[in-house]
Amino acid sequence: MFTQVNRYLSLCLFCVSAVFISPANAAPYKENDQYFVQQKSATTVPDVVEFFSFYCGPCFQFSHTYKVTDVISENLPSGTRLTKYHVGLMGPLGHELTEAWSVAMVLGIEHKVEKLLFEKIQQERSVNSVADIMKVFSSVGVEAGQYENTRRSLPVQALVKKQDDAVETLNVTSTPSFYVSGKYRVNNAAITSTSADDYAKEFAGIIRFLLEKQP
Repeated sequence: MFTQVNRYLSLCLFCVSAVFISPANAAPYKENDQYFVQQKSATTVPDVVEFFSFYCGPCFQFSHTYKVTDVISENLPSGTRLTKYHVGLMGPLGHELTEAWSVAMVLGIEHKVEKLLFEKIQQERSVNSVADIMKVFSSVGVEAGQYENTRRSLPVQALVKKQDDAVETLNVTSTPSFYVSGKYRVNNAAITSTSADDYAKEFAGIIRFLLEKQP
């Protein structure tokens, strides 16, 4: 198990591979190539979960440049959804941003604040305190009092713990990381394509394959 410092450094140094091949050549997908099997499975995490950080540049690109998360969601089996968990080990406000993401999840406004938080943190560099986080929520109609009451609520605190526990159980050391069925981790570096669209489709194909994989 990494120490918090080593895990933090690993998160910072992680990047997405830029080597490309055609997705048509990717199947069948193989263990230790396109995906890894976790030594320790997690039975309490969602079927498909992305671990991300608002401080992570590739996470921003995955969601809002390459649209990987959208394509994954569009190709999941009926009744299965992609859940996004925030990793609080990265950046000076990592824990506070996990709380903010939990507030967004409880209020059902993830789609309203996710891109805003990415932009404010990575492009404008204007989020340097909890008050700055609250300003982002205020811009979408969640005033300071509501934010603080929700942040302190039991559902939010339970969500924060659930995300932190999942990071610990799965030994998440990089972002973005995608886990399937609590036991498979997609190997981002092995996913290759000639375009952003093909990259997203190949990523979604591997996740669909792992969901349908027999034990």
